[in-house]
Amino acid sequence: MRRFRLDDEALYCAFPDSKVERLNAERKRAIILEVLPESDFYDYRIFIDVVGKIKKVKESQLFPMATSTY
Repeated sequence: MRRFRLDDEALYCAFPDSKVERLNAERKRAIILEVLPESDFYDYRIFIDVVGKIKKVKESQLFPMATSTY
């Protein structure tokens, strides 16, 4: 079962497992455009808000957005 659904907001990190702190700390706001079938190599198709790109990504590259406390 996938963690994100269509139209969910998430934070995208291109290199989440990198040993270089600058690379694994860089997160960009993204919107889930499509949840891909389980049989595909990638899990989601996303729109990266900061750069205006559409990419297919693995779930390990996405992180939940912080929820509002008010």
